[in-house]
This record gives sequence, C-alpha cells and structure tokens, in this order.
Amino acid sequence: MRALICWALVLLMPSAIFAADTPTAVIYGTGSVYLDGSQLANSAPVMAGDIIETKEVGVAHLDMSGSTAIIQPNAIVRFQGGGLSLDRGSISMATGKSLTVSARDFQITPASSAWTQFEVTRSGGTIQIAARKGSVTISCGVGVPTVIKGGQQITLADAQDCGAAAKASSGAPPAASTPILTSHVAELAGLGTAAGLLIWTFGVHRNDDPVSPYKP
Repeated sequence: MRALICWALVLLMPSAIFAADTPTAVIYGTGSVYLDGSQLANSAPVMAGDIIETKEVGVAHLDMSGSTAIIQPNAIVRFQGGGLSLDRGSISMATGKSLTVSARDFQITPASSAWTQFEVTRSGGTIQIAARKGSVTISCGVGVPTVIKGGQQITLADAQDCGAAAKASSGAPPAASTPILTSHVAELAGLGTAAGLLIWTFGVHRNDDPVSPYKP
C-alpha cells in the first residue's frame, strides 16, 4: 500500500507543479469589455486561451503575478501561457516577469527581469513598439533580435515572414525610362528656347542703333 501511495504521488506531482506554474490573471473592465464573447460585468479570472476584446469605449486592466497590462479601446488580445498575443489595437505592459507580447510574427520581450514598461500597437498595416522604461528585444524567426532601449520606438510592417513581403513590395519607384536631358520632347523644348533667345537678342541689337554724329 505504501508503495502504491508513493507511485501515485510521483505521478500526480508533475501535473500539480504544471498547474501551479500555469499563468492566470484577473481582468477588470471599464466600459464595454468582453471576455470570450461575454460582456464583462465586474471582474473575472482569465486563463490561457481566453480572448479579451474592448469596444470603442472599453478599457481592460489585466493583473497578473508581477505584471499589469492595460488594453486600450478597439483591441483584441489573446491570453497565452507566456504573455499576450495582440490581434488588433494597443497594449501597455508593465512587467517584472519578462512576459512577452506577440504581434503577427514578432515577439516583444523585456531584455531583463528588471521592471520594464513598453507599448505595442498593431493598426493600419504597421506594428509600433515603444520602450518606456527599460529595454525590450524584438525577435522574429531565426534572425538576430533587435534591442530597443528605453525612450526609443520602432515601426515594423505588419506582414507575413517578419515583414519580408511588405519590404519587397515597397521598393524604390522605377527610374524614368529615358533620361530627362536626352528625351525627344526635351530636345525640342531646348531647341525652341534657344531659337527664341537668338531672335530676341538680334531684335534688341537691331533696334539699338548708335547715335549718328550728324544728328544734333
């Protein structure tokens, strides 16, 4: 019997530890705030996978262990195991737990475990990241992370493959097919201008006769 109890404790211990480590939060809403499609009346617990949506006059305050997030109006946010995923709108994050905010393929994470404040906005085809206090790292794919120091901000393209598609389609405008000075229209214009100058010059000198010494 003692052996069975020991084995049962061994089997149950990992699941208990995992459940204790699973991040949970409490949400408080002001105005129109929805949690998994239901309007929030006061406050409610939030678990991994829950969807938070704020309307035009709604603001949500999300309290986590050692972190606080303010979800601005007209936003859709998914609560995940390691932080938040921003589908639309703006998030203001203050954390000492290095929680991550994901936007498209980008992961924005505090550079250290020190108290860090940053904002992420996803709107109009761009992703704006502003570090208010402390530094954050921006990771995407296997590339080298970008570090944004406190007081700095960056704007990224909200496109697939870390914005590669947007970068490829936003190249420099094509150059003119014919150089301006050698185009046929420019040549005619130049010849016309030169002819006009010659006519004007000869006309001026023709009318500017010298005073005759025989005239009083």
